[in-house]
Amino acid sequence: MPIFVISLGGSVVTSNPLDMKFIKEFSEMINSTGKEDKFCIVIGGGKLARSYITALREAGINDNILDEIGINATRMNALSVSPFLRDCNTKIPTTINEAAEMLRIYRCVVMGGTEPGHTTDTVAALLAERVGSKTLINGTSVDGVYERDPKKYPDARKFKALDYNKSIEMAVQGSLGAGPSVFMDVTSLNIARRSAIKIVVIDGKNISQFRDVIAGKAHSGTTIS
Repeated sequence: MPIFVISLGGSVVTSNPLDMKFIKEFSEMINSTGKEDKFCIVIGGGKLARSYITALREAGINDNILDEIGINATRMNALSVSPFLRDCNTKIPTTINEAAEMLRIYRCVVMGGTEPGHTTDTVAALLAERVGSKTLINGTSVDGVYERDPKKYPDARKFKALDYNKSIEMAVQGSLGAGPSVFMDVTSLNIARRSAIKIVVIDGKNISQFRDVIAGKAHSGTTIS
């Protein structure tokens, strides 16, 4: 029974406040896949999280509290998506183990963040490791991994494939403010490496890309393995 873990960037789900067209199309795509396929979907905080965090950071609120604010935003987004998915949880899990137990009951499990210091990409990697998934689809605001930020440098080269070590090196450089922008955090990439979880980074708004990856077809994103 194939299990796919999807890390869905909050920027993909939210607009003002939610991108309902995307949520419905994404859910229809998941609902129409093979009956044997199971899905764990981890959703980021997006504009909802950023709006609160920006305002509170300017007021001097510490990062631990800001992380908690962001986590609550991810769970609101997750609860907003779950009603559109067939055979899916309606109570949002707060831990990896809770989500894994829910997967025994439901075809789809949707969740947000878990604890301060963990991005939703890290949560997705940990969940993939916990449930034995070998494919993590990262739907982001960019259509793959580039040598540098394609929004700033239109001529930036996109990678079709990367190994774990190179992707970790790039993520470290990006987190230090040099080199490419951070496409995933270092912790999530290290988890994927230790458990040989294939990561596919795609344009999260492009529904057909999700469909192709799930079906094992060619895609235009970046594969990290």
